[in-house]
Amino acid sequence: MSKLSNKTIVIISFTLILIGLLLISSDYLKSKKEKAYEKVRISLMTDVDNTPKNIDEPVEEPEPEPLPNGYLGILEIEKINLAQGFYDKDNPDNNVSKNVTFLEPSNYPDEKNGNTILVAHSGTSNIAYFKHLYQLGIGDTAKITYKGKTYTYKINNIYNEEKDGDVTIYRDTNKNTLTMITCTKNDDTKQTIYIAYLENIE
Repeated sequence: MSKLSNKTIVIISFTLILIGLLLISSDYLKSKKEKAYEKVRISLMTDVDNTPKNIDEPVEEPEPEPLPNGYLGILEIEKINLAQGFYDKDNPDNNVSKNVTFLEPSNYPDEKNGNTILVAHSGTSNIAYFKHLYQLGIGDTAKITYKGKTYTYKINNIYNEEKDGDVTIYRDTNKNTLTMITCTKNDDTKQTIYIAYLENIE
């Protein structure tokens, strides 16, 4: 058997040393990696709130502040610069000759699939709170502040009816609705109905 040359011996030795270093460094890096992950897991565990909670304890919502002038709610329509309060159904000031009127068949804004119906005069008098309602179109919004929450509605339909003392309201009864009714601009024989559906509550 021929003897290995010095050059071959040096190459083999260098290769063995290199393999040994790679194995050692691999174990070291793996160990460091495992420790890093362990630290993350420990950190996440210590961040968890393990305080016992009584799930049966009811969460008390703060009582909303009363609205000014004893109003039940406030109607706001930014497009026409309207911000006007209205009273509850049994309030003597809930009258179309005095204020925006919360019509008797109405539901309150927080009633599921209810219809909040507001009526007011148009024209030029100081009680013509809906005098600019004719400027509204499909997609415009109106808001009602009620019991500390703001209900935002988007207009979906606008139509006219004869002014004969009755109004037929065409709406999706599976949606919370705001209906606004007033006299039709430049037509004393008709009234205009605005149907708006609830978009969100804040």
